[in-house]
Amino acid sequence: MKELFLGTVLGVAVAFGAMAADLRDVKVVNATGYGIKILGFNNPGDDDWSDNELGDPLANGASVLVKFNTADEGCAWNFKIEWADPGYPGVIWKDVDLCRISVLTLKYDRKTDITSYTAQ
Repeated sequence: MKELFLGTVLGVAVAFGAMAADLRDVKVVNATGYGIKILGFNNPGDDDWSDNELGDPLANGASVLVKFNTADEGCAWNFKIEWADPGYPGVIWKDVDLCRISVLTLKYDRKTDITSYTAQ
């Protein structure tokens, strides 16, 4: 009976571990003042930006949770946004350590024309 109980506890622990959030999962908050139509994450060296994490454009003030899976490797990731308004260049950030970040807040400074992020 003791072995059955321990086996059940272990099975439940493994199941919950599989469902646990990946350390790299990150909430992206759009605080730019503008809509974003593309949000992509790639490993460094990967220049194929065909995967878009957004189903619909991300409005200013909105956020999205980007989930990673075990097939994804490493903590350092590049990420890219493209604006919903055509004619404005996208922005790419390189080697962002997602293992140390749970929230990326995107910002745009109209005076300097610089898009940046803050990390939490």
